[in-house]
Amino acid sequence: FCQGICQNRSLQRFALKFCDFDLFDKGILQELVPFLVHNQCLRVLDFYFSPIESGGARLLGSTLERRTNKSIEKFVLSGTEMGLDDEGESVNDLLTSLKEYPHLKTLELETNDIGPAGCTILSSLLDSPNSQVEKLDLRDTDIDNNMLVSLTSSLAKNTVLQELNLGNNLSITVAGWAPLLSLLRSPTCNLKKISLNESTINYNVTVALVDSLTNNHTLTSLVLCGNPSITTPGFVAVSTLLQMEGTNLEHLDLGENELDDDVAVALSRSLAKNCTLKSLMLNDNPSITAAGFIALSAVLRNPISRLRLLDLRENNIDDDSTIAFATSLINNHKLKTLRLGTPPPISATGWAAFASLLCDSSSINNTYLSNHTLLSFGYSLRHLPGADKVHLCLELNKRNEGCRSHKIILTHFIGRFSMEPFAKMKVGLLVHVLAWISKLRVECRNGSCCISQSALFHFFRSEPSLFGQLGKINA
Repeated sequence: FCQGICQNRSLQRFALKFCDFDLFDKGILQELVPFLVHNQCLRVLDFYFSPIESGGARLLGSTLERRTNKSIEKFVLSGTEMGLDDEGESVNDLLTSLKEYPHLKTLELETNDIGPAGCTILSSLLDSPNSQVEKLDLRDTDIDNNMLVSLTSSLAKNTVLQELNLGNNLSITVAGWAPLLSLLRSPTCNLKKISLNESTINYNVTVALVDSLTNNHTLTSLVLCGNPSITTPGFVAVSTLLQMEGTNLEHLDLGENELDDDVAVALSRSLAKNCTLKSLMLNDNPSITAAGFIALSAVLRNPISRLRLLDLRENNIDDDSTIAFATSLINNHKLKTLRLGTPPPISATGWAAFASLLCDSSSINNTYLSNHTLLSFGYSLRHLPGADKVHLCLELNKRNEGCRSHKIILTHFIGRFSMEPFAKMKVGLLVHVLAWISKLRVECRNGSCCISQSALFHFFRSEPSLFGQLGKINA
């Protein structure tokens, strides 16, 4: 493979992911050097969780320096174990070589030890007026207070970086977050996405974070998952961000935080005034009870709600909660994904409520007015007992165009067909209805079989006398 790829000069993306051996020790990285040096079309270089360790980091740094075309735009080194055996020294040459790449937009260094010197070099890269880095992933890179000061000092002058991940850097103390909060408070801060998952943030830091974001109108995504030390009062404070005037927050992740009903109610109240949030992650918070979920479901009845994704996986969802969400979604035309678990812990009663939501069979008009927006529960329902109708309706919703027509045909024209909706319909109008029906064909999946049936056939089978009436019109 390596010998073959080395001759390639046109490949734009190269990735080696999840290798369970050291690429440097096995000589693979050395074999790739000619390809990396001479392929001038290369735009993406990805070694996601494929170990190269210190020797590989040094070789990769010298290889990048030899390239004449500094065309790489995305460089992924997450989980490559660089610097873990030499306190980050081997990373220095590699980061220095990246300063010569003016088109670099994404740099992912997750789970590596970049060290103080490497952090200084990285800060210099971000401080450069030529820097085009828009996304920087520094999760679990052993950044401490002093290193964060260096980074935020550079970012204070940087107007290009939009996404910063500092999660799981446990060497940053509670007091060490102050420089970042100051940066977020700055009117020149252009960060749109910030991730602080699994960190040392507590209640006091959270209150200061909320205060720093009071007049911040650029942040669209805030990730605080895995931070139970924030506590309930801290998360209630976070919820107030959603009702602040001028907020542009579109994504909020509060998963794995031991949230309770007080937080759920606070979120519900704040979201009642919010028209920007599109995704809310509340997964793995089993302390929220039915009372909290019922309060939260009310948000979906609000006409100004813009939620597209609501993640409630690994929570204690019962029938009362399920029915509350199904009822709240009746007139909701925004939510596309409601994640309830893998598989969703929904009983027959819950599936019946969602089936009625997605396809109300009480009348043709109610079928037409059913929910045609919801697309997924975050888990395939194809073989889930009791969820057959819900699965079919979701598949029809994904087609978008014509889903209403298909639901009407499946519900009212196939099987035990009822002529009641057409009993008082004038024959002249009925002609147009039949013309519409004749154009529709519905695919019904029964196990592994796909059956195609004509809706028009079922219509006339239910009322053969219509042939005579229509014949008179044609005559």
